[in-house]
Amino acid sequence: MRKALIPAAGLGTRMFPATKAVKKELLPMITPDGVCKPILQSIVEEALSAGCDDIAIIVRPADRDLIASYFSPCSDAQLARLKDDGKAQAAHLADISRHISYVEQREQQGFGHAVHCARDWADGQPVLLLLGDHLYSSNEARSCARQLLDAFDSLEPRATLSLYQAPGSTVHHYGTAGGSWANPQHTLLDIAEFAEKPSLDYARQHLAVPGLPHDTFLCVYGQYVLTPDVFRILGEQIAANRRLKGEFQLTTALDELRQTQGLRGFMVNGEHFDTGQPREYLSSILAFANKRLPTTP
Repeated sequence: MRKALIPAAGLGTRMFPATKAVKKELLPMITPDGVCKPILQSIVEEALSAGCDDIAIIVRPADRDLIASYFSPCSDAQLARLKDDGKAQAAHLADISRHISYVEQREQQGFGHAVHCARDWADGQPVLLLLGDHLYSSNEARSCARQLLDAFDSLEPRATLSLYQAPGSTVHHYGTAGGSWANPQHTLLDIAEFAEKPSLDYARQHLAVPGLPHDTFLCVYGQYVLTPDVFRILGEQIAANRRLKGEFQLTTALDELRQTQGLRGFMVNGEHFDTGQPREYLSSILAFANKRLPTTP
């Protein structure tokens, strides 16, 4: 798979008023090796780590130049002031920029609408979708996105969602899946139902998975492999003006795909860090920065 898609067209209302000055995807984070960079760069690097060399960022037209300018080469004057490690980072950014293109979402009509804007760019191919406000850290040599793509490639083609165990108190923030395990290792799930930000009562009634602790559920890790039919279904729903909570949602397209072709979940061996809400942003950047630091004797 060559293509990865990163949505960055939201208004960042949960992080307002900071997002009046800085797009939420460009808020800073610190890597475990001590580099300060925007969240968006880390997500682009996650896509590259999975072997994707054609990366599209979904943007509002007014933000396109802003984001593109970040990935553009530094000026000679700026380079002259950088130390060697900064110059290496500048060269790295220039290399990254060769893999990036932009898809515009001209109207803010929901996550599903944003994804559908990339239908022509997708060109009938499967696409790795990475949320624009999550950080990812693998517990093994393969990146989280590479694990997901390996699972997708090893089985019959079917849209696949990365999953992780989450306490019931948080399910109202995330897409949540229910179903039955497809292998003895409990790493693959045949999804029987998928809901966007369900209440805890709804999750208890419809999304419980055998073998999980009480009030523990499987939420989307922030990474998806979308098959071409997802774009077709989104197009049909937009044409029919089928909205959920006033917007076109990816969830409704995935649920229709589940009913017609099946939908798979994959348990990622890693951690994800949500940066889309103020307190979660604070705890996530601290946890991510310290993820791989050696333990002090």
